[in-house]
Amino acid sequence: MLENVRVLELSEPATMLAGQILGDLGADVVTLEPPSGAAGRRLAPFIGGKPGLENSLTWHALNRNKRGITLNLSTPDGVSLLEQLLPAFDILIEGPAGLPDADAIAVPERLVRCRVTPFSPSGPKAHYKSTELILTAAGGAPALAGDVDRSPLFFPVPQAMMEAGADAAVAAIGGLLARDRDGAGQAIEIGAHTAATLASLGRIVAARSGGPLARRSAPTTIGRLPPVPGLFECSDGWAAVTLLFLPAFMGLTRGVVAWLVDEGSLPPDHMEIDFLALTSRLARDEADPAPLHDLIGALTRTCAQKTKSEIAEASQRHRFMAAPIMTMADIAAFPHFRERGLFAVQDIGGERVEVPARFVQFSDYEIGVRRHAPALSEHSCELLAAHAGLGETELQALFSQGII
Repeated sequence: MLENVRVLELSEPATMLAGQILGDLGADVVTLEPPSGAAGRRLAPFIGGKPGLENSLTWHALNRNKRGITLNLSTPDGVSLLEQLLPAFDILIEGPAGLPDADAIAVPERLVRCRVTPFSPSGPKAHYKSTELILTAAGGAPALAGDVDRSPLFFPVPQAMMEAGADAAVAAIGGLLARDRDGAGQAIEIGAHTAATLASLGRIVAARSGGPLARRSAPTTIGRLPPVPGLFECSDGWAAVTLLFLPAFMGLTRGVVAWLVDEGSLPPDHMEIDFLALTSRLARDEADPAPLHDLIGALTRTCAQKTKSEIAEASQRHRFMAAPIMTMADIAAFPHFRERGLFAVQDIGGERVEVPARFVQFSDYEIGVRRHAPALSEHSCELLAAHAGLGETELQALFSQGII
């Protein structure tokens, strides 16, 4: 797909996913890091819990299908070698650090430069510190997650970093198309803050556009009755089961009732109850809440006796809305992902480890693991010999001086 495209990635945590996506699509991606190793090599978790430059599972997961080179860009020789390398590439992916001495370095006119920054360089937060926690909080999505009476929920993965990396890959391809059309290089900036905000589906900016202020949704209440729960404990975790007493959802709620009747958790006469009319009367304190209490109690007890997968299967048979709350172990074992070949086995540090094999599956293009994530400086000699014309003696001198 991108077989004739060459990408140089100045490795930072914010650039790793962008380079990997382009590599997955067939581009020849070279990730450049300092001789001491990129910051991504120090991201947990580690193989066997043992930190090491070759042991980061995050590094291995986000750097497949790349070659690796080391250059000390804080030295004149390192910058000079970078300038010799740049003409060989179509796309340059940069992180917040960017190019060293960017105004002085010679950049080819046809190069597509895509830089990922924490906040917009021209915005009011340009000089903010940029931890993942700050970026995610500034994006607003955590304020929409969790129970209304508790603190916001943050994500267990670096969401802002990943969103920005994916956006950078898309933008780089767009820049490449524009260059091929107009013949001019492109300069692109991706703000991780903006990427994280877009992940909230625009709800966080609705108020600025005349819409209502986005808030976390409270559980459904009916009159003075306790809230109707949305999550139910199972024998192996939790599942979300939807009980909504609105005209558009009553068919789904009847599916829950039918399941509970089949399980013997509710008497058959509950199939004849008009819960829409009942809840309407309950809202006016004009009916007996016992049938609703029976329904919620039966659902609570039945879920407690079932596994998450059994509840999901029941929802398909009886046509109601339910979903397991999946842990990472659940995702790894999910049959759907297994059948679609989502994981590949790699030998990492002498251990066989399953890693994600692709970010998407096409009908006419196969994404596979062509290369494992590069070891530190694995391809430095190969690339510098090919693009800078360096021989064995020169490479040894550069290594001894800490340039590569």
